[in-house]
Amino acid sequence: MAVIWGFDLSEMSWSAFEHRRMFEKRWYLRRERFIIYQLAMLIALAAECTATYALAKYEFLQSNIGRLSGHTASLHSNDIRAAAILTIVFCVFVATLFGADFFFLLFWPKRRYPRWYDMTKKAIAVWICLGVGAAAIMSTIVVAMNEAYISGVGDRTAIELVDSYPRPPLVYRTFPQNIAWVVLLWLALIPTISSTMLMFKSSVHDSRYGTMPKNIIDLNDAGDVGPPRHEE
Repeated sequence: MAVIWGFDLSEMSWSAFEHRRMFEKRWYLRRERFIIYQLAMLIALAAECTATYALAKYEFLQSNIGRLSGHTASLHSNDIRAAAILTIVFCVFVATLFGADFFFLLFWPKRRYPRWYDMTKKAIAVWICLGVGAAAIMSTIVVAMNEAYISGVGDRTAIELVDSYPRPPLVYRTFPQNIAWVVLLWLALIPTISSTMLMFKSSVHDSRYGTMPKNIIDLNDAGDVGPPRHEE
């Protein structure tokens, strides 16, 4: 089997996904990292999908209003589009970083990584936490306080356009999908921060004690590395 960038692909197998092997207690914070990483990725994915749906609906609304008015009316909803794009980008980063760390831990738990990689990974994790937090704050403000509006036509025509395409509504907070997106994003922030903390904690442990399983580390510390001696 090929070796790519030092990763022996022969160590990859479906048996690694077995519950007994994934959540083996001998590995430091292995179970906790797998559980919290998956929560962060799954909830972030749900927030990303909901934000993508809301973004698509408002883009369709803009196209339909322009088409129905003969391209004289314009829908202004750049604020919610920016919030949705920010949410999508950082939720993708959550899945990318912690998904990669998940699979490295799953298939190559004994591998030692260079210091530059470890520092870069932790710096990116902190940046992602800040990004998800910024997206959550921005999305909350936009959805709770703002609304889209139509320009280029009179008030009566604008009302007729809204009546023709009532979904999604111009008032963001009255669209249930927007509320779900914001709630999911805040929920995703919690395991994202927790995943970053676990990443830091496991990095300190691995740099101090190594990446071997717990019972092997204990044996090495005790000096019991050779075969037992028989008493005469």
